[in-house]
Amino acid sequence: MLNLPKKVYFKTGSANVALRELSEVYHMKRALLVSDPRLYRNGIVSSIGRQLRKQGIRTAEFFSIGAVPSFADLRSGLPKLSEFEPDVIVGIGGGGAMSAAKALWLLYENPEMDLAAAVESPARIRTGDKAKQVLVATSFGSGAQNSPFCVLKNDSGDICVINSFALLPEISVTDARFTESLSPAQIKACGLSTLSQSIRAFADDGCCEYTQGLLREAVRAVLKNLKAAEGGCPVALEKLHNAAALAGAAYGNTMDTIDFTAPFYSFATEKAMHQERIEMLAHDLNLSGTQKLWEACEALF
Repeated sequence: MLNLPKKVYFKTGSANVALRELSEVYHMKRALLVSDPRLYRNGIVSSIGRQLRKQGIRTAEFFSIGAVPSFADLRSGLPKLSEFEPDVIVGIGGGGAMSAAKALWLLYENPEMDLAAAVESPARIRTGDKAKQVLVATSFGSGAQNSPFCVLKNDSGDICVINSFALLPEISVTDARFTESLSPAQIKACGLSTLSQSIRAFADDGCCEYTQGLLREAVRAVLKNLKAAEGGCPVALEKLHNAAALAGAAYGNTMDTIDFTAPFYSFATEKAMHQERIEMLAHDLNLSGTQKLWEACEALF
């Protein structure tokens, strides 16, 4: 069984259609917008908020989070949740903002559970009684809009991961118009993160023929389009955005955890990792052996 968001939007301009559903299909009244300070300042959050208000949906914002949201960051958002009582939580951003939105949704739906308990006992998480969740990706390093992973920093400063299919959103949005402000350096970092994590996931013992297809296409898209996207090609940029979404859909159906803070794939030291699986990936990509695959990857660094 593949566990995915209920609705997956993936086309430039699709965000407007997805957001219209909140009033026309779901009849939502109050939306909490969760993002990070940079996106709040650059206007992406305000543009989404304006659209929702035109649809008759009241909005509130929470953006007091770090690059990796901490337990303390999220606890600071609880008063706003309690006061505003949203019926939809909209996460807008990269992996950090979307993880924050998932964690706030978890806390809102499970007031008796703290985040440390959620890390240890994710099977206890229940969602969907008080609110729906929508995740809008504005970068493409994590594919978090389609994955069940929530990456946080605990009270000791350590990275921890909550893995629960209950954290998959009602609607995920992969709209490349939100990536237009990314710099070439950010595009490269996002692309290499997708490439690295996709190869790791493909080599994982939990990878099956269904997730292999998603991950194979993600790797193919990065290898083919990263350089062009760095050079400003909008078509290539959309291909990368979709690649991360495909990979994100595979991660939770393949692996038990993920670490987006890990260094990029250590090609020099990990070439022997699951040699048979990597050989299969190279063959599927029409490359003559794993050495050609590693060379194609290393050429992007």
